[in-house]
Amino acid sequence: MLLQELKEQAYKLSKGDIMQNLDKDEQELLDSIENDNWVSIPDSKLEIQRFQDIAKRQVSMQKIKLQVSIQDSDKIYRLANQLGFSASNFAEDIIHKYLKYELVEKSK
Repeated sequence: MLLQELKEQAYKLSKGDIMQNLDKDEQELLDSIENDNWVSIPDSKLEIQRFQDIAKRQVSMQKIKLQVSIQDSDKIYRLANQLGFSASNFAEDIIHKYLKYELVEKSK
């Protein structure tokens, strides 16, 4: 149902003047909708609830600002990329594991 509504909205917009001012990303999105590159999910209410829960958890997180050396920053970005994480999620995971005593110092 949602997919059909999205396609109808895209069609209506494509007939108006607003479509002449689309940037590249907007045009790609419109093209993907018009070319049936989207699939409706079977239980959209469950998915909506799942994303709402994720959003609530994100809002409840407190942000802190850290300053690290360029070398450490480069390592964080490189390792995060290798593992498929964003640098901030990777750093968050490291801190979380450290605070739970799941990260231990290597013996020399």
